[in-house]
Amino acid sequence: MDRMERFEDMPLDERTLSSLKKKGFYKPTEVQKEAIIPAIEGNDMVVQARTGSGKTLSFLIPIFERIEGGSGIEAIVLVPVRELAQQVETEARDIGRFHGISTVAVYGGTSIDNQIKKIRKSSIVVGTPGRVIDLMKRGALNLDGIKFFVLDEADRMLDMGFLDDIKWIMSRTPDKKQIMLYSATMPDDIVRLAERYMRRPIRLKLSEDSISAKGISQFYVRVGEMNKLAKLSALLENEPGKYLIFTRTKIGAQRVADNLRKSGYKAFALHGDMTQAARTRTMNEYKEGKIKILIATDVASRGIDVEGITHVINYDAPLFQKDYVHRIGRTGRLGKDGKAITFVTREEIPVLRKIEEYIEKKIPEMRIEKKGRIRERIDYREYADVFGMVTLRFSLKERVSRLEILKKMEKQGIQDEEVGRIDLGNGYAEVEVHYSRAHRASKAGFRDVQIVRRDSFERKSG
Repeated sequence: MDRMERFEDMPLDERTLSSLKKKGFYKPTEVQKEAIIPAIEGNDMVVQARTGSGKTLSFLIPIFERIEGGSGIEAIVLVPVRELAQQVETEARDIGRFHGISTVAVYGGTSIDNQIKKIRKSSIVVGTPGRVIDLMKRGALNLDGIKFFVLDEADRMLDMGFLDDIKWIMSRTPDKKQIMLYSATMPDDIVRLAERYMRRPIRLKLSEDSISAKGISQFYVRVGEMNKLAKLSALLENEPGKYLIFTRTKIGAQRVADNLRKSGYKAFALHGDMTQAARTRTMNEYKEGKIKILIATDVASRGIDVEGITHVINYDAPLFQKDYVHRIGRTGRLGKDGKAITFVTREEIPVLRKIEEYIEKKIPEMRIEKKGRIRERIDYREYADVFGMVTLRFSLKERVSRLEILKKMEKQGIQDEEVGRIDLGNGYAEVEVHYSRAHRASKAGFRDVQIVRRDSFERKSG
C-alpha cells in the first residue's frame, strides 16, 4: 500500500487531521499526495494542476503545519477573483478553527473597513491583487513577516493582466519566504516568474498544457441561435444532473435564466451586474445543491470550484480556446465523469475548429432528438449562406416564369432585392430568399416547400 494512501499516513498535526476528518476527507488526491510533504519540508513549489484537483488543501495544509499564529500576517494567498478568495478562505477557516488561527479574505466590491478589522486578528490573508495593493498602500496590510507566498491560478492572473501587480506585491515581501505557485497551464511568463523569485523549486506537472480532459466526454451540437433554448430544455429533461451553462454576455446569462424559469426550471444567473450579496447567495445555494442550473459568464465563473457538476454547456461557444479549457474543467473532477457540450451555430464553425486544434482532438457531434418543454422552430438563418440567403425548393404543377415567381413573392411583402438566384427545373423551382423573409416565401402558394440544406459543418478532407 502506498504510504500516502490516507492523510493519517502523513506526518500531520493531530489538529489538521481532526479538521480533515470533520470534513470527511480521508484519502488525499493526486496533487495532495505529491505536493504536501515537499511543501511541509520547506521547498518552493511549482505545481501544474487544474482546478478541481484538490490543490487548495495541498498548499493550505503545509501553511497550517508551519505557522504559529498570533504574530501578524504569516502567509498570503493571491487569487484572480473574489469568488476564489471566498472559497480558499472557507477551506482555511475550517482547518484554522482547529489550530486557533484566523484567515481573512480581501477583495473589491465590499467594505474595506471590515476587512481591515479582520486583518488585525488574522494570520493568513487570501486576496485579489488589486485589493491587496490598496490595503498595503493604506498601511493596513503589512507583509514584512510572511513565511508563505502562494500564487493560485497563476495563469488566469496573467490572462487578467495582474503580472505587474504580482511583482509589486512580491517586491515588498521578505527575501526569505517559501513560494508556492499553482497553475493549470504553464505559459512562459509564469516560468520566468518562477525562475526570478524561487530557489530550486520542486516542479510537479499534474495537468497538461493542452487539456487532457480525463473523465470528460466532449461533444458539439449544431443548432441555430433561435433553437438553443429548445435544445437546452431537451437536455435538462432527458439528462438530469447539475448544470453549469456558459454565455458570452451578462445580458445573455440573465435572458437564458429568465426564459428557463418561465418554462418551469429552477435556473439562476451569475454575472457582474448582480450585487455581491446576490452572487454569494447564488453560489452558496449552487454548492449546496439547492440550485441545479446555473448560467454564468466567463468572468463571473472564475473561481467556481463546486463538486458534483455533471454537465457543462457552452450555450455560446467561447471565443478563446483557453476559456474552453477552463469552462469544461468544471466537470469531471476528483475522478468523477462529466459531460461538456458546446452549441455551435453556422457562424461559429471556425471557433469549433480552433478549439479542436488547441486540444488536439476532434470533438464528435451529438444529436439531440428528444424534445423538452420548449418547442423548436424553423430557424431560416441557420440555413442561410454568408450573404444571408436561404434556398427554398418547391414543386410546380406547370411551368412558370421567373417574373411570375417574383410577383408571387411581392404579394407576400418580399422585395426584388430580397430575392436572389431563381433556378427553374422540370417540375420544380429553387429560389434564394433572404432569411428574414423566408417564412413569407413559404406562404406564397407553392407546393411542397423545402429548405435546401447547405451543410458547412462537414469537415474538409486532407
